[in-house]
Order: sequence, then C-alpha cells, then structure tokens
Amino acid sequence: MPGHGEDPARVLLVDDDVDVRETLAQALMIRSGLEVAIAADAFEAGYRFAKFRPHVVILDVVMPGMGGFDICERMRRMAGSTQTKIIILTGYPLDGNPERSVLSGADMFLTKPQDIDTLVTHINDLLGL
Repeated sequence: MPGHGEDPARVLLVDDDVDVRETLAQALMIRSGLEVAIAADAFEAGYRFAKFRPHVVILDVVMPGMGGFDICERMRRMAGSTQTKIIILTGYPLDGNPERSVLSGADMFLTKPQDIDTLVTHINDLLGL
C-alpha cells in the first residue's frame, strides 16, 4: 500500500461520461497527488485494472454494456482479496443501489456529485492513510 514517502496511490476511475471522467481525474490528481487512470467501459476497465493495478477503483453504476455492479464483482474476483478498494459512485442513490454495491463487493457507496475533498478523504480512509 502507498504511504508516506512511497509512490502515490493508484486510482482507476471508470465512468462512461467523458466530462465526469476527465474533470474528476484531473481534480483527484491536482488536489491529492493520486496517480489516476481512466476507463470508459467494462472492457477498458478490465484491461486497465490488470495493467495499472490500482489501489482504489471508482465505478459508475449506469454504463452501456456491463454496469458498475457487474464490473465490481469481476474486479473483486480478479483481485483475489480485498486489497483493492472499490467505491461505487453514482447519480442513482435509490433503487437498492447501496445494498447492491455491498453485495457486489464494493467497499463504499457514494452519490454524485461528490465534493472532491470529501472523495479524497474517503480514498485516504480506505487506504489507511
């Protein structure tokens, strides 16, 4: 895990909305010094997950093709443990989504829009920083 004096934590941000993806990625890098990779869909997310080996994954729920809960389940199986922390970040807080996020293996459920400083605090808490 990243820590003081070590390489920055790696965050994979998966969202099909290019504006959300780019804005959030830039804000995370600027405000926290996190290393951020982005993905627009499940295929790209799987590739980046395997190559980038993120400490934290931030997943949107509603995306074309495979949604965030299914991606979360697959990433949890790929990780083989709970080392990689997964945050579900969605604009749809109802319809059982908080419960589904837990069942899919997510560590945290947050709603959009999310204040960037609060999001960074949540990431640091998950990583024990």
